[in-house]
Amino acid sequence: MEIKDALSDFVAVESELAAAELKPAAKAAGMGTAFFAGAAVFAFHALWMLVILVALAVGLLLHSLTPMGPWGSFTLGFLVSVVFSLLVAAVLVTFGLGKFKQVKKPEATIAEAKATLDAVVDAVVARPADKAVVVAPEATEAQLRRTFGPQ
Repeated sequence: MEIKDALSDFVAVESELAAAELKPAAKAAGMGTAFFAGAAVFAFHALWMLVILVALAVGLLLHSLTPMGPWGSFTLGFLVSVVFSLLVAAVLVTFGLGKFKQVKKPEATIAEAKATLDAVVDAVVARPADKAVVVAPEATEAQLRRTFGPQ
């Protein structure tokens, strides 16, 4: 097998390893994004639906139970609704941050790619000018060093 074929096989194997390692990270990132999207949708929806509904209910309750006038009652009712909406949005953001913290870089893929690339470079640099470079796909770095000698 020539070095061109070995590199092609290397890229294919590394792509499979990267895909296997990145799937859990991508899933966690997707779930984190979904939580953030949910938080945003809820926050915006809450600003025009929940705020109005709760504010009116609290305002009417305050107006009927206290000597406050209608303007004071409804103002306080709207304030209570805003605080509630922001608390719900904060809880969803916290869940989203937790999912984003689960995203990890593909350390095994990076280490494997570096080790393989170093072995291939060492083999090419160490070969005699009249000898062709042959790399078996299942060869380890130690096997390559035995074949082509130490640096």
